[in-house]
Amino acid sequence: MLTTNWQADVVIYEMIVFMPIYAVVLWAIWFMRPRKSAFRTHYYTLVMSQGAADFLTVIIFVTQMLPRYFNIGNSLVWWLDNYGASNFYVNSGPQMFILRSIGLFLITMQRYATICRPHGRLSHILSITSSFTLILCHWLIAFSLHMPAVLICHAHFENPQSFFVITSEDHKKTSATIVICTFVFCGISTLFMQSRQNRYQEARLCIHVFFLAVMSAATFSYYVFQAIYSNELGVGDVVLSQNDPVSENRNLQQEALRSLRVWYPLVSGNLSFLNPLMLLLLNRDIQKCFVNFCSGKTVSGRENGSNEQYFSNE
Repeated sequence: MLTTNWQADVVIYEMIVFMPIYAVVLWAIWFMRPRKSAFRTHYYTLVMSQGAADFLTVIIFVTQMLPRYFNIGNSLVWWLDNYGASNFYVNSGPQMFILRSIGLFLITMQRYATICRPHGRLSHILSITSSFTLILCHWLIAFSLHMPAVLICHAHFENPQSFFVITSEDHKKTSATIVICTFVFCGISTLFMQSRQNRYQEARLCIHVFFLAVMSAATFSYYVFQAIYSNELGVGDVVLSQNDPVSENRNLQQEALRSLRVWYPLVSGNLSFLNPLMLLLLNRDIQKCFVNFCSGKTVSGRENGSNEQYFSNE
């Protein structure tokens, strides 16, 4: 085993397998945007924005795993707690979940407007919205939603070995409430728009969104279960309370809560690792770009008639 628990090992192997593929997929979209009009649509803009959120989530995982499991950077991360490192980590989990939930909602909304309401007001608003504005809305809405929890957060690391985070009851409740409300809104809206899209036979996108929704529900369930469990123990949002004298039964409960915490990278990470797999399996345009890139073949040039070749072997 690479680490002390198999969940972290699985996450590491998934990162090694899926993130390079994801990077190639996103690069292919970026590369083809000025060359093919299909890649300049808001759908691909949101796919790239969601990809950035997925990569940021994985980077945060890595910065937590290195000191916790490999003793790399322990002193640095412990020192950075003087500048709010523990606050950052305790908020990053729910924040990134909210960001990806909003991204899933926006992607579904864009397809709904394009396919089901092509002449409606929503479709018109999207048509006059720039790509930059759409990306800005994705990130600003998500960060604004979780800001109340960030403002009342006063966390700290348990010790420089485990790097588990201890936070207040108020922060736990506020963060959990925001996560629950966001997921309920995005989930209900996505289901409604998905049901409408099914009638218009957007089958491949529906499959993609369905699996992302399932993983979102799994991550959401984790947060709910952790919040309930933490509340029963009367401790913080992430792990344990202060080192107060407790009964043997309470110690067992706290260890169980520690065990629950190690599932988070796997549950949340799969929400990110699923994206490149679904894009490759279900999106024909991305399949062609990916195959051309990996095989070194050429693809057509710009739509203005240029004969320039890309992905050349030369």
